[in-house]
Amino acid sequence: MFDSNANGAVQVGEVVGTPVMWRLYDGLPSGVCVADGDGTILYANPHLHRILGYEPGTLVGLSASEFDCDELAAMALPGVQSRECRYRRRDGAWMWVVEAVTETDGPTGEPVRLLTVTDVSRHHRVEAVLRDQLLMKEVLFETLPVPVFLKDAEGRYVDCNDAFERFTGLPRQRLIERTAFAVMDRRVASAHAAMDQDLVVNWGQRTYEESVPVSDGTLKPARISKAAFCNSEGQLGGIVGVIHDLSKGMPDEAKLQTILEQSPIGVSVSRRSDGIIIFANTRFAELIAMPRDRVIGSHARDYYVDEQQRSRVLERLRTSGSVVNMEVQFKRADGCPFWTLFTVNQAVIQGVQVNLAWIYDYTERRNMEEALREMASKDPLTGIYNRRSFMEMARQQLARANRFQEPMSVMVLDVDHFKHVNDSYGHATGDDALRLVAGACTSVLREYDLLGRLGGEEFVIALPGTTPDEGVVVAERVRRHLSRMPIPGPAVRFHLTASIGIACIDSAMDTLEKAIHRADLALYRAKREGRNRVCVYQPGL
Repeated sequence: MFDSNANGAVQVGEVVGTPVMWRLYDGLPSGVCVADGDGTILYANPHLHRILGYEPGTLVGLSASEFDCDELAAMALPGVQSRECRYRRRDGAWMWVVEAVTETDGPTGEPVRLLTVTDVSRHHRVEAVLRDQLLMKEVLFETLPVPVFLKDAEGRYVDCNDAFERFTGLPRQRLIERTAFAVMDRRVASAHAAMDQDLVVNWGQRTYEESVPVSDGTLKPARISKAAFCNSEGQLGGIVGVIHDLSKGMPDEAKLQTILEQSPIGVSVSRRSDGIIIFANTRFAELIAMPRDRVIGSHARDYYVDEQQRSRVLERLRTSGSVVNMEVQFKRADGCPFWTLFTVNQAVIQGVQVNLAWIYDYTERRNMEEALREMASKDPLTGIYNRRSFMEMARQQLARANRFQEPMSVMVLDVDHFKHVNDSYGHATGDDALRLVAGACTSVLREYDLLGRLGGEEFVIALPGTTPDEGVVVAERVRRHLSRMPIPGPAVRFHLTASIGIACIDSAMDTLEKAIHRADLALYRAKREGRNRVCVYQPGL
């Protein structure tokens, strides 16, 4: 199994320039480079060139300090060390990365350092944007000139803004965690509670006129607009209410436009009869990337990307009269799409039935969520699917195979005597070997095959459209490739072997878990029969 080369000479199969053992990193989805003791780059894979903005092959020969890694040459790290730091791209821009550094040997035994680099810049940017957005929402809530309050699903006050305190004369400390019955006359409280209950049952938005008590014991006539909102789990989170003081009359058109114009959220008003936009604030025009005088007079439907999303918005307006925080994709004037949280309420302004809409740019947060899902799906050591993500993806392939009555096989691969690698060469070399195994498997498998790490030195492969006999051909190709692959050790290079078990999906009633278990039994047989071999599951194993 261990075929070492004591003098570290270049083996047959290596090409002039880059050793074969480094070329195995070419297909990895993380940035990888190798540098000598002075920090000069000896090898960099294609992904590192892409994220740093360099043309393919141009990093070799440069100093690692070109992207602010000049500490590399001075580092004396045992094993593997990781850190989060900033790199400088070729265009001068800074990016955040997670950097893992491993000490190892080069092709001729010279000490080199292997860097694994993961770009986390987008995560940092989105976190900053979210912090700013939360701050903006808090400032907006407190500085709105109209009284606003929040209740939980049980009707208890959660918060209110300064305008509410000024309007009622009641400090928020007297309201928080209390219901309307604790702060006002029972008859008035019952009227407000009945509207809350209607929202709890039917959701949507409601507007009604009712008196509101103030601190001197009198009642002020008011129009209250309430809307139910959902929490992060899609359940009723509570009720938001806005109070319009009727004792001083409704605000005139000029005041209303001033309020809407100062909103940091995009606002538009369109006629329900024909969908023509009759008002848009500056923020709405900025989001659409079009002058406001051109937005006014255009059709609201022109800014939807997906006609089906528009149909869902219209259907919800017809059934409940409002849309609250729906994820809708709009497009800018140049056709570029962006995601929004979209809220629409039906209203009547100067006798005209209109849709009053708010759009909040949700693109950065949505991109962050997608990036976090991508990070959560990958094994941090090898960059391939982790166990949970592999099972999800493989179940989808199994459902497709059952639908089209196609075969599907699974392979379980285990590196032979891997404990001896860790004991003899150290865990850093063992981790490096696992990364090379993952890269080697990726280079042999088809694009639509699925490769995942079950844990430790055990890998699993799903082969859609493949019978067990065809799976044996693929497995033998993988086994031979791994047995010939040189692994760099601290002083010498060595070789690994792997045992592989194969099982097929028997019927539409079969499950992925059962198939993997059968492949595991075949793997144990391969181990018992001497390792470095492929076995197909047979009943009775």
